[in-house]
This record gives sequence, structure tokens and C-alpha cells, in this order.
Amino acid sequence: MLALAELKKFAAEGARILGSDSEIAQFELYCSSTEQLVARLNYTSDIPSRGVEECKLMAADGFAIRIVTRRNSHEVGHSFIAGDLSREALREALARARRAAVIDPHFPGLPNDPRKPAARAGGTGDLIRTGNTEVANAAWAIVDGAIGAFTKGVPIESERQGLVLGGDVTLTRDRFAIAGSNLSGIRTDQTAYFSSSVTAIIKSPESRATAIALGASRADLRNKTTRLGHDAVTRAIAMRHGVRLAPGRYRIVFGPQPVAEMLCYMVIPSLTTGAFQASNSAYHGRFGSGVMDSRLTLFDQPAAAGRAIARNITCEGLPARRTMLIREGRAIGLLSNFYDAHRLASDEHRGGKLGPDAPAKPEFSAGNGYRLGEGGGRRFDSHPGTAATNVVMRTLGGVDEREMIRLVGDGIYVGRVWYTYPINGQRAGDFTCTITGDSYLIWDGKLAEPLAPNCLRINANLGEIFSAPIAVGRRTMPAIVWGAPEMFYVPSIAADSIGLSAVAPESAG
Repeated sequence: MLALAELKKFAAEGARILGSDSEIAQFELYCSSTEQLVARLNYTSDIPSRGVEECKLMAADGFAIRIVTRRNSHEVGHSFIAGDLSREALREALARARRAAVIDPHFPGLPNDPRKPAARAGGTGDLIRTGNTEVANAAWAIVDGAIGAFTKGVPIESERQGLVLGGDVTLTRDRFAIAGSNLSGIRTDQTAYFSSSVTAIIKSPESRATAIALGASRADLRNKTTRLGHDAVTRAIAMRHGVRLAPGRYRIVFGPQPVAEMLCYMVIPSLTTGAFQASNSAYHGRFGSGVMDSRLTLFDQPAAAGRAIARNITCEGLPARRTMLIREGRAIGLLSNFYDAHRLASDEHRGGKLGPDAPAKPEFSAGNGYRLGEGGGRRFDSHPGTAATNVVMRTLGGVDEREMIRLVGDGIYVGRVWYTYPINGQRAGDFTCTITGDSYLIWDGKLAEPLAPNCLRINANLGEIFSAPIAVGRRTMPAIVWGAPEMFYVPSIAADSIGLSAVAPESAG
């Protein structure tokens, strides 16, 4: 990775060059260096396999500029250049930005913050200096734990049952510097965190289970990944001989991972200024009113102890702040970048889009504008968009999972889903997903037989899950959604009368 001092030096020099151009009214210079180190797990017990694939490094260094011309305050140009932080590259980027300039009647100008950002406690942990060896060691510890649990849990004399282990250990780290005509000084930030997801599949008959870990330090990387393989295989062994259930409506306890999937694909995309401005929110016309049960509170927390991601400055150069989205069931805040906050605030139809319970002149802070690439790292070649960081759901009057299962009586515990997506459009709030593993039947208030993976599909509306749950969990647990830039810290939720449809056996995988 490029050193933070090098990025800061280029930003300062570039700011002097752009600031001296008489044809430019406003400018922004953003430069970043990002690495994502991935160790993929690839173990099969019955055929030769590598166990851990060679660590792959995906890196991106470069810069982007945005300029506003002096002849028209709505004429804005953008360009980026990869792998070259030089004066010549900056001049080339400026020429490209001029050629690409377009007039956007809604453009409010570049983000403005003349104040010096307040100093934040803490900083990036030691993962910023972690190399291939430590990531590979964590991956091999997962494989060793999985093989040990499989050997111990499946007797040699039993019917042959193969083990397939997949997943990854991914270390993401980025740093950036930004300078702008509307910002005071050069602003910098850097982040490093890891995530790991491990799935164990036991064949004949097929069962599967997944274990995850995430963290922000070398100690987390060593300690939290040590038992992932063991835990995934142990649960997969317990889930052999899963039963198929008839379609219908059931009481369901949704574990943390399914709750995170629903938040990731349905709730968070609906709680942005962009979604409300486009009339594409599942909570259209309901801002300021109750959208969830009063026991539920939801917020985004970009920097806090115990969370994987720590961000102090957004990719627009503004302070990253905690954003309260839903407080005791009421929608009171939205995620936003600078452009979308202005679009909604100046929309002549804003009142109808937000709804009658919204404040007459709502203010939405642009504290969530990030340039993120695939997998969540900051990228110079991405436009500023709206994204969350650490999504946290807290509860009032929560109970432990054992009590939730008792309250459900007869139903299903859903531990993991995939292929979650909206149906009938985002605004309808309808979604579907497939139960993929870590799930059990519930009989008489206790966990019973395991549910066969990929045999049932959930078809529901957000209101059925979050508006009147049977019970909410007391404990907040970390959860990962594959490919999502956010991390989730959420409880379990029990809901009544959720529709399930059958997945045909030949398509169940």
C-alpha cells in the first residue's frame, strides 16, 4: 500500500495546482490506496485438494478529481487515473474532467466543511500491518479444526460421508487523502478489518452449516478464526438427515444472519435520502412514523469500540457520524451522501415522499458518502454513493433465544438464508429468500429435527417480520452478508405466520 504521507503530499500538491486554475470555481481531489488479501478455503476429503488456495491480493491505487467550472455553477466534470500520482497524471485528469463536464441542474456544489474536523479517539489497529503469513495461518487453522472435528464426529466404520469445506479469510485495508476548495486542510483516514465465513458440507445425506468471524486486530484474527472450522463441521454433523417440511405458514425464529440479510437487501436501501427522493423506499410516506415494532432501534455506527469497521472521515471529506435510523420503531433518520441530501431537501414533492409525520424542514446529514468498490474497500474509481458501515439493531424487552423458541411453540428456527432480494419492487417491501442451512424444526417449544437445506423459500413482507414480532432477542450478534460492504450486529427475531413455499428437490442442490 502507498503510505498515508505519500497520499497526503499528493493531495496537497494537487490542491495547489487545481486551486490556481482560473477556470475552476470548485475542485475536489481524492486519492486512495486499497488492498484486499483473500485466502480461499478449498478442502474436500474424497478428492485431492489444496486445502487453502494461494493468497490473492487485489490492490488499487490512484486518484480522482471533480471540478466545477467558473462559467456555470452546475457544470461539473469528473475523471480518475490509476497507479500514477504525478503532476503529469493530474494534468491529464484535469483535461479529461474538462472534456467530460456536463450540466446537472440539481448539482448543489461540492461538499462544504470549512471547520477543522474534531480529533477522534483511537485509530487503526495493527491489521494495517498484517501480511500474507498471518492470513494464511488463520486459514490453515480453520482447515485443521474442520478436519479434526470431522474425524472425531464421523466414525470410520459408518457409511462414507465426505466433507467439503469452503469459504475465505479476507483482510481489507484502505487509506485515503482528500483535498477540496470547500474543505479546510487535507483530510485523511485509514481502515483495516477482516471477515471470515466458513461453510462445511457433509455429503450423503447432505447437510451444511456456516460459522463466521470478523474483527479489527491481529488478536481477533488469531483468536476468532481458530474454532471456525471446528464449529462449522460440528454443527453440520448434527444436521445430518434433515427433514423436508410441507409449504405453508409457520411461526419462525429468524437468527442473526437472516435478520442481517433482510436489513442489507431491504431495510438499509430503503433508509436513504436517494431512495425517498426516487420514491423507491419501502417506507415511502412514512418517515417520522412507526415502521417497526417499538422494541426495535436501528442505527449505523461508523466508529466504535468492538466494531469491525472504523471510519472517521467519509470519502467526501466530511466527518463520519453515527446515524440513528429507527428509534423505538419510528423512522427518524436517513443515510445520505452530499448530493442526495440536497436532492431530497430541495424536492418540491418532498412532503408527499416523506409523509405527514415528517418535520416541515427535515435536515439530513451527509455523513455516509463513500467511494466503495466490490467487497467494501475505498476506491478512487468509484463515485461517491451512500453506504452504511456497522449496522446495529438494539432491542427493548428482549429475551434469550431459548425463551424465543419456547414462545414460538411449534415452528421453525431459521439460522441461515441466501438469495435474498425484493419482489414487486423495493417500495412494496416484499422479498424472497431461500433457507440454506443451520435451521431446525421447533416442536413444543424446543429445537427438534434439522431442516434439510434449500428445501423451502420464504416469501414475506418487511412488516410481517419487524412490525409485530412475537419476541425480539436480547443479545446482539455479529453477522456477515456475502459481498456487502457493511457489517451487522443484530439480534434474533421471532415472527408469526410467515409464508413458505417448496423448492423442487432437483433444484435444491
